[in-house]
Amino acid sequence: LPTQEDLAGLQSRLQRVKALAQLAQLAPVPAGVNAELRSRLERVRHLEQRIRERKAGSKALAAEQPSGDTEVAAAEAGSEKVPAYQRFHTLAQDVPPGLTLPYKFKVLAEMFRSVDTIAGMLFNRSETITFAKVKQGVQDMMHKQFEERHVGQIKAVYPTSYRLRQEKNIPTFGGGIKKSDYQLTLEPVLEEEEKVDGRPHLSASRLLERRKEFHRNLVNVVKQHHKAFLATLKPPLEVPEEKLTRWHPRFNVDKVPDISPAELPQPPQGDRPSTAQEVLSTARGMLTPKVSQ
Repeated sequence: LPTQEDLAGLQSRLQRVKALAQLAQLAPVPAGVNAELRSRLERVRHLEQRIRERKAGSKALAAEQPSGDTEVAAAEAGSEKVPAYQRFHTLAQDVPPGLTLPYKFKVLAEMFRSVDTIAGMLFNRSETITFAKVKQGVQDMMHKQFEERHVGQIKAVYPTSYRLRQEKNIPTFGGGIKKSDYQLTLEPVLEEEEKVDGRPHLSASRLLERRKEFHRNLVNVVKQHHKAFLATLKPPLEVPEEKLTRWHPRFNVDKVPDISPAELPQPPQGDRPSTAQEVLSTARGMLTPKVSQ
């Protein structure tokens, strides 16, 4: 392949010949000189053709030999099924990246913020906070599906955030839920001093503290996985948590496993018939003797 010096030399010679051709057009010259100019012009055309051919050859060779980075990126794109905005989420963070969270953890943190916002409004109005109310509100705010397993994940990350119960005889307004049905309820856990007019109150400052606590707990979860990753390196690394300011470059934070949901309270089964025979026996007991015969 031609080097940069060869191309530069050819272009320099081409410029000189073109300059001579322009001078030849400005003033009449003897007939003998015209023949020399024609020969030089032919050489100029020949040089231009050689330069074009060499440039075309260089581009074709570069297209046939893609770089290793391109091949690796193509292989990764074919093997990964996770959307790119999740796989490369951490690359979009400000520099330095610091202790960034996986994308799914950030979604869970946003769900906790939405739950706290809705629960705070209901709690301060002395309303019973049911999962059905919270679910509808969170989905309206985030435009994402919100299920009971997300409540279990929130409970696993921040165990002292809510008291969860199964309660019935809660006033309902549509939604296909009967008043006699058991419903999952949430109650924010507050300190004794957090009261307004003698009753507990979930203030805006307390909501902010709870959000920060939830974020710290998520970071601690990632720290445990990061610590296990450092132990697998050769040689193993050990960094005190108080000195950790960013994750190891080879630690893929978005591949951290999802949070395992905590167990939620279940409706009591004692007052429910478990078999068809029990259903029939209960029904017979409710009928009059004549009808049962």
